[in-house]
Amino acid sequence: MNAPFRHIAILSACAHRLYLYRPELFDALHRAGFSVTVFGPESLEEGQAGLGPAGIEYRELGLARRGIDPFAERRALDLIVRLGREQGFGVIYSYGIRFAPLANNAARALGVPCMNVINGAGSLFITGGPVGTLRRLLIFPYIRTSLRYASRVVFQNEDDRGEFLRRRLVKDTQCILVPGSGVNLERFPVYDLPEQPVFGFCSRLNPEKGIYELLRAFEQVVSVCPEARLRLAGELDGIEKTETYALLRRLCDAGSAEYLGEISDVPSFLRTVRCFVFPSYREGTPRAVLEAMSCGRPVITTDVTGCRETVKNGYNGILVPAREVIPLRDAMLRFCRGEADADGMGKASRRYAEEHFDVHAVNRVLTGQIQKLYRPTAAAGRQEIDGGR
Repeated sequence: MNAPFRHIAILSACAHRLYLYRPELFDALHRAGFSVTVFGPESLEEGQAGLGPAGIEYRELGLARRGIDPFAERRALDLIVRLGREQGFGVIYSYGIRFAPLANNAARALGVPCMNVINGAGSLFITGGPVGTLRRLLIFPYIRTSLRYASRVVFQNEDDRGEFLRRRLVKDTQCILVPGSGVNLERFPVYDLPEQPVFGFCSRLNPEKGIYELLRAFEQVVSVCPEARLRLAGELDGIEKTETYALLRRLCDAGSAEYLGEISDVPSFLRTVRCFVFPSYREGTPRAVLEAMSCGRPVITTDVTGCRETVKNGYNGILVPAREVIPLRDAMLRFCRGEADADGMGKASRRYAEEHFDVHAVNRVLTGQIQKLYRPTAAAGRQEIDGGR
C-alpha cells in the first residue's frame, strides 16, 4: 500500500534561496513524505533556478518583497487558494512577518492549519521616531488579526516571543521557540585560524546589518593595524548610492578590504577568516553567525535581539552596542593585538554550536509540528487514490 500523499505550501520573501539556506529542512520534509510547493515574490525564472534543481515546485506571487499592494495581495491569495484546492495543501507554512498575513488568510480560506516562522522582526521594530511609531500603529492590528488564525507561531529567540506576547500579537498557546534555523555541523567543519587578523562578514550588505558601522570601524582599525584585512560577501542591498558604498570602494581600492559579491561556498570563505563580525541591529537568530561558530570562529556581534543568543561575552566572542563605531573598533583591535584569545573563543564557538544549534535537532521540532498539524484535504485524498492505481 502506498504512503499517503501529503502536500504543503511554503511562503518566503527569499524563495529562490530557501533550498540553498535550508536544504536539511527540505530533505527532512521529503523523508517524512511531504511534497512542497514554494511561493515567493521572485520571477518564475529566478525561483526555478534556485529550487528546480532540487525538484521543488515554485510559483510566483507577483508581489514586492517590501510594501503592500492590496490588489496584488488579493491576486496572490487567489492563486494560493486555487492551487491549494487543486493540489490539496494540508499546511501553509511561512517565513517572516511580510508573508504571515497572506499565509494565514490562505490557510483560513482553505480550512487548513498555518505555521508562521518569525525569523526576525526586521525594520518593524528597528525604525524609530514618529515614522516608526506610526508604522507600528498601522501594521500591528493587521498582524494581530492575521496571526489569530495561526496554529503555531515559531520564534527564533525569547526576546521576539516576549515582544509579540506583550503587544498581544499572539497567544502563548500558539508559540514555539527554536534556536534559529540551526547549522549543519558537518557541512561547516572546524578550520584552523589564519594568523593574519582577517575579519569576515557574510550577509546582505544593508544598513540594518550594521554595514556602515563595520566599515567605519575597520577604517580606523587598519590605520592602527595595517596588516588587518576585511573580507565581505553578500548581496548589495540598498547601499549602492550611499556613503557606505563609497567607503566600501575606498577600502577595497586601498587593498585593505575585499568585496566578493554573493558566494555559494561559505565554508571556504570562513576558512580564510580569523574573526567573524556581525554588527546587526536586530535578528531572529543570524544564520551567518551560526555558520561561523560551527567553523570555530570567534564572533564579534551586537548586544541586541537575536544576536546576543549566539555569543556569551568573553566566552566565544565579544558583544558590542549596536549602531556604535568605537566599541566595535576596540573589539576588533583586541583581536589584532592578541588581547582576545581567538583560538580559545573559536573552540568555544564550536562547542556552543554543537550544544545549542544543531540543524537536525531544530528540524525535528519543525517537521514534528507540521506532521501534527497536517490536515488532509479532498484534493490530497484524490491524489492518493490516483497514485495507487
